[in-house]
Amino acid sequence: MPEPAGRGFAPGAIPSLPDIAYATLRDEILDGRLAPGAPLRQEEIAGRLAISRLPVREALARLEAEGLAVLRPRRGYVVTDLDADEIVDLCDIRALLEERAGFLATERRTEADIAALTAILEEIDALDAGGGIDLGAFAERNLAFHERLFAPCGRPRLIRLMATLRGSVDRYARLTAAVAGSLGLAQPEHWRILGAYRAGDATEVARLCRAHVEGTAARLVAALARQREKAPPP
Repeated sequence: MPEPAGRGFAPGAIPSLPDIAYATLRDEILDGRLAPGAPLRQEEIAGRLAISRLPVREALARLEAEGLAVLRPRRGYVVTDLDADEIVDLCDIRALLEERAGFLATERRTEADIAALTAILEEIDALDAGGGIDLGAFAERNLAFHERLFAPCGRPRLIRLMATLRGSVDRYARLTAAVAGSLGLAQPEHWRILGAYRAGDATEVARLCRAHVEGTAARLVAALARQREKAPPP
């Protein structure tokens, strides 16, 4: 069975078999090891992970709920295809939610929140200091920034909804490598958000959060189009 460490489990927690199967498959989808359209055969996955099919079935249902897998008639589960319309749909919803969450969080943020966000952005800047960037490391710190930014909003359900949407968008970012290629645009947007957040300007943070999501959507759609132009004909 794969080692579960480093897959986002809480320190000291003992993950269940469905949790391990879910985390393993999710990582493989986001990292591109399981390509869009690839079959997710329960028997093969269960054998590879040395577990029964029941936890695999539970894991696949969770992936389907996140939009990372889809159940096809007579084919079983497959990895969801990349789709520009889905990017726009996901980001439209995410923009609305993050606009609201950014406003609420700014009204309740503390000096500790500001210091934590500053440290995260400095870490992201350092990732690119050598002229290249580890996409996985950037994705991790980028996620940390957004989670900490919205944490003070005090709306647990809103935070959960945003996390689900962000996870669905993340696969596009990783598979198109758009995040790494557009770091020069995304990171200044992060700093502008933090500047308004530090100043306590909730209206401006809300506007910048929405613009940031809309900019991300535009970059991902463009990157997906470039990727398809370079793909060999079927």
